[in-house]
Amino acid sequence: MNSPRQTLESFEASLVPIFVPSAFFADGSWFGPYQRLRARQIGLTWAVMRPNNMQLYVNQALQACWAKQGLDWQALALRNLSEHTGDPPATHALRRDNGEIYSVAFMHSDALGPSRLLLRDRLSAIFPAGYRVAIPEMSCGFAMSLELEKKEMAELQDLIEGCHRKGTRPLAPGIFDSDDLLPELGAGDRVPSIMGGDVYQSGGQ
Repeated sequence: MNSPRQTLESFEASLVPIFVPSAFFADGSWFGPYQRLRARQIGLTWAVMRPNNMQLYVNQALQACWAKQGLDWQALALRNLSEHTGDPPATHALRRDNGEIYSVAFMHSDALGPSRLLLRDRLSAIFPAGYRVAIPEMSCGFAMSLELEKKEMAELQDLIEGCHRKGTRPLAPGIFDSDDLLPELGAGDRVPSIMGGDVYQSGGQ
């Protein structure tokens, strides 16, 4: 049996950020840290990945433990995600006849596909002129060029709508600006975030 320290270290090694429906936080009963985003339907929280893609959401006790240690747990979560993301970061790509990528999809077997939309530098390398994003389902994300042809946009809208409608864990319909996944402007109080906004404590409003 692992000691408490070994268990905590294993949690730290598998800590990741996760997008969830903002409705999770609506009634103030969420039991851990979370962040409101500019895309009002989408929220950000953190989880420890366990075997078989089980997710243990970070609760107040874990948050307090890491704070006591002085651990920058948000930066650690993003670093863990980056280190467990290959190159290219997406699982699928849609290309034009000339080979140019106009969209990528994130449907990773670890169920953390959408979280990789936080790796903004890697997406900017794929789409140097800018990109938009979609998270129709909690295990499915998309990024797409700002310079889409009408038929490409129609194709992607159909894909995104289908993922949202048929998905087992629907998140948000529609397409968003990449900056819509940044913290909500003027989002309140408490703990500075690695993304530049505020992280709410358990039950924060």
